[in-house]
Amino acid sequence: MQPPFDTFYGATAYGDEPPPEVRRRLGIDIDCTVCVVGAGFAGLWTARALAARGYDVVVIERDRVGAGASGRNAGFVGPGYAQSLEKLVGRVGIDHAQALWALSREGVEIVRRTVHGTPLMPVGGRLEVRLSDDEDIVRRKSDWLAHRFETPTEVWSTREVRDVLRSTRYHQGLLFPEAFHLDPLALAHLLAAELEKAGVRIFEETEALEADLAGVRKHVVTANGRVRARHVVLSAGIPSGHVWPAVARAVTPISTYIGVTEDLGDRLGEAIQFPGGVTDNLDIGNYFRRIGDRLLWGSGGTTRQGVPRGLGRRLEGEIARVFPVLKGVKIEHAWAGTMAYAVHSMPQIGRLRPDVWLCTAFGGRGLNTTAMAGELIASAIAEHDERWKLFAPFGLVGTGGVVGKLAAEMRLRAMAMADAR
Repeated sequence: MQPPFDTFYGATAYGDEPPPEVRRRLGIDIDCTVCVVGAGFAGLWTARALAARGYDVVVIERDRVGAGASGRNAGFVGPGYAQSLEKLVGRVGIDHAQALWALSREGVEIVRRTVHGTPLMPVGGRLEVRLSDDEDIVRRKSDWLAHRFETPTEVWSTREVRDVLRSTRYHQGLLFPEAFHLDPLALAHLLAAELEKAGVRIFEETEALEADLAGVRKHVVTANGRVRARHVVLSAGIPSGHVWPAVARAVTPISTYIGVTEDLGDRLGEAIQFPGGVTDNLDIGNYFRRIGDRLLWGSGGTTRQGVPRGLGRRLEGEIARVFPVLKGVKIEHAWAGTMAYAVHSMPQIGRLRPDVWLCTAFGGRGLNTTAMAGELIASAIAEHDERWKLFAPFGLVGTGGVVGKLAAEMRLRAMAMADAR
């Protein structure tokens, strides 16, 4: 029997408690200083940073808080972007890349400070493991990160990796001790509750249908009311093509799949004793972490939307191939998470026009980068901070429409085939 999909609005990923009640829809015309469109992490962090500076903020969300990729990911928080650091250096040079990397680390610390002392209880460490035996590569990367990017790492030998991950597929590993993992949907709920306590108004099931962004007073129109604001921040993960067509054309939705096993009891410890998050070094590889006595397992990349038939069995097969001792375990919950990628795999952070800001396309590394981006946008609005210009080389580049989407799918399939060899 196949597991249930997407029940409890994603809450089944980490437990059986139901999500909060649906917040009210916008039903009248209202005024504010800043209208934030989208209540994923980009919108929540931006609203939080603005509220801390005393701004009157309204957030509108077409679905529910954290209902998209923000609540459906693996919960890994660590430095970096969807674009590899090596390619980033090749694109903008070492000095510029160092500044961008430092911002990504700043995002990690914003999340850490926010959850400190809360019930979220982040678990430290992320281990990047190799599927081929080459310790020199791992050591060179560790030295490069330490000396050029001031990022501490630890090189683990094959024996050390296999002591905590009982799989002959894995060789050396690189530990990022600053990284951690947590329940992303719970973090989204925590941020939303904090915002409302600070006076931020959040409206769910309130989609932006039109926008007049030309005047001093901007108008964002929804089905039952409009928001009039001095500033507008577009932070929707997959922007509406009707309202912001240029932004929508610059984003490719890419989905990955995640499953959570049944309670495995002591059996899980026979395979995995590392408490942190684990990723492999493949282009489209696996990533996983323990949630108590359950295993969260992530896999794949596709431009197709929705949940494929037999996803639970597919993930069960992957787990068994990596950890034969876990053959036969059952996936209890499985779902798809759709992320927004730009052509250059970097976030779209910046100013579209006077008083209109963009904060989207965070790919698979949104937990740290959205926190940082929210701070950049808020400081730009409030203090005329121009650090957002570090992202100027990564502007709105059209993805090529249907042809571009097909090409992206072909690239993803080619990478998956190369990884399988």
